[in-house]
Amino acid sequence: MATEISPEKLAELKALGGDALITKLLSKFIENSAKLIADAKTALGTNDAQKVDYCVHTLKGSAMSLGLNSMSAILIDLNVRTKSQNLANAGADLDQLEKLLEEVKTYKAAAFP
Repeated sequence: MATEISPEKLAELKALGGDALITKLLSKFIENSAKLIADAKTALGTNDAQKVDYCVHTLKGSAMSLGLNSMSAILIDLNVRTKSQNLANAGADLDQLEKLLEEVKTYKAAAFP
């Protein structure tokens, strides 16, 4: 699955706190990411590039720290654009991130219930 934690990060997290830590981190990530994506979409609707950038930047850091590489790749590219206040195609990227977040939910439910 493209939205699972990378093997290197998974090993690191297991060493730090095992499955309980991973379950907690994924739960918080899912909760926070849903809000950040929704906030970014709202900000996009009002053409608030600064707010979109804040949401994308925050989400990028979280996805990268969990080793969610498929989400991170989209967020890195989107963050480069939002930093320069370029919101072109941001809506499509946010839609894709919502789909990937659903995959993370499925991954968590299967691997870290």
